[in-house]
Amino acid sequence: MEQSSDLPHQAMIDSTDSIIELLDLSKQQRNLLLLRPLFQLELNKHSIGTESDGPQPLFKHIDTHYLVLTALDVMMEGTTIQMGSTSKELLDRLKQVAKAMKPSLNELQAHRVAEVILDTLDNKSNSYRVFVFDYFHGAARETKTINFRLVSYEPDLEDVYRYRPTAEGYLVYLGMLDLAPEDAQEMMEKMLDLLVQRGRFDAALEFAKRARTLSLEYRQFIRDRLMQAFRAPGSVNWTKEVAPKLQDARTHVVARQVEDQRMTEAVRGALLSAEESKTRQDLAQLLKTLEGASLIRSNLVSDITVAPDKFLHAQRALFRARRPSGLPDLETRLLPDLLKLNNSVLTERADDAICGMYPAKWPKVYGLNAIFGLLLERRIEVVESDDDGGEIEPFVPPLEQFAPALINDVQAWVTNKFKVPCTYSVDELLVIAEAEGFNRIKQRCLVLMMFRSFSQAETLFPYMRAEAEGRFERDIAEGSNLHFSPIEGNKL
Repeated sequence: MEQSSDLPHQAMIDSTDSIIELLDLSKQQRNLLLLRPLFQLELNKHSIGTESDGPQPLFKHIDTHYLVLTALDVMMEGTTIQMGSTSKELLDRLKQVAKAMKPSLNELQAHRVAEVILDTLDNKSNSYRVFVFDYFHGAARETKTINFRLVSYEPDLEDVYRYRPTAEGYLVYLGMLDLAPEDAQEMMEKMLDLLVQRGRFDAALEFAKRARTLSLEYRQFIRDRLMQAFRAPGSVNWTKEVAPKLQDARTHVVARQVEDQRMTEAVRGALLSAEESKTRQDLAQLLKTLEGASLIRSNLVSDITVAPDKFLHAQRALFRARRPSGLPDLETRLLPDLLKLNNSVLTERADDAICGMYPAKWPKVYGLNAIFGLLLERRIEVVESDDDGGEIEPFVPPLEQFAPALINDVQAWVTNKFKVPCTYSVDELLVIAEAEGFNRIKQRCLVLMMFRSFSQAETLFPYMRAEAEGRFERDIAEGSNLHFSPIEGNKL
C-alpha cells in the first residue's frame, strides 16, 4: 500500500520535470533581456536633466521606445548606401522626432534628448562596454550570463565612423518576434501582399520598408568581412565564413527578385485601376519603395560579385612590407589644434582628448633620462629613395642533383628489395646498400627517395605503407626513421 501511494507523487514529479524541459523559457528570457536597456531608460527618464532644462523633467511627454526604434531604423537605412549612419545623421533625425513629440524643446534640449538615446544604445554609462545581464536557464537549471551589443560604432572602408545595428539590434527592431530574418522577411512579404489586396496601402508601405532587412544584413556581413580582411589580413577564412554566406545571399536574391516582380506588377495593376487621389498617391509611394528594395538587392548582387576580388586584394597585404602609419606628432599637430579650441568645447571633450593621448601599449621606462628622451623625441619622416631600375638577370635553373639513370637504378634496387614481404627501415636499407657497393651519391638518392615515399600521394611504391618511428643518424643523412611494410591485399 505504501508503494502504491508513492506512485502518484512520483508521477507528479516526473510530469513536472517534463514540463520544465518542454517549457524552456530561456529564449524568451534572452529576448526580454535585449530590451532591458530600453526599459531602464524609460523607468529613469524623468531623473535625466538639470535645472536649466525647465521646471518640468526633460523627458516628460517623450516616448523613449519610439526614439530608440527610430535610431535603429536610421542605422538600418544607412546600410543601404554606406556601412551605417554617422553620429551627426542620427542626432539630427532624433532631434526632429523629439521636437515633434514635444514642440516646447529648444535646440539644445532636443540635442540632449538625442544624445541620451544614442548613449543608451551604445552603453555610454558603462564606458561603452557590452551589456551584461544574468538570467536563469530553465533547461539547464542554472544561472547564465548574456553579453550583447545593440549597436556597433566602427569605421567603414573610408575610415568614417558609423553606427549600425548588431544582430541583437535587428532583433529588437523586428519587435521581439522570435523569428529568423529569413522567416521574418517571408512573413512581411505575405503581409504586404495581403494588405495590398485589402487596400490598406499606408500599412503596406510600412511593411515594404521593413521587408528589406535580410538584404541589408547580407550586405552588412559582406562589408564587415571585407573590412576585417583589409585591416587584419589572414583573419578571415573564406571557405568556412564567407563562401557559404555568399551562396545564401545568391539564393535570397533569386527568391526575392521573383517576389518583388510579382508585387510590383500587382501594385501597378492596382494603380491603373485606382481612381481616388489619395489611393493613387499611396500606391505610387509603395511602388517607389518596392523599386528601392529591388535596387538594394541589385547592390547586393554587385557586392557578391566583387567580394572574391576584393578579398584577394586584401590578402595580398600579407606579403607587403609594413610602413610607418604617419600619425601626427603631439607638438606639431595635436597640441596646437587643442589650444585653438575655446574653453567650453575643451572642457566638454577633455576626457576624449586625454584618452586619445594614451598609447596602445605603454613603453617600459626605467629612468628620468629615458622619460625626457621619449618626450623630446620627434618622428623622422621616412624619405623614399629613388627607384633604381637595376638589371634583370636571366633565370638559370639549377642543375639536377642526380642523373636519371642513377635514379632508375636506385628505384629498381629498392623495388627488388620490397619483393620480399617484410618490413624495411631507412637505416636498414642504407646498411644493405653500403654493403652492396652503393657510393655516397647513391645512398643520398636512396634517402631522398624514401622520404618522398612517406606521402601516399607522392610515393614511388604504392604497395608499401610508411610509418615514422624513432630516428637514424649516419654520416650522409639523419632524420626520422621510416619503416616500410607491405599493404595487405596489394601485390608487387
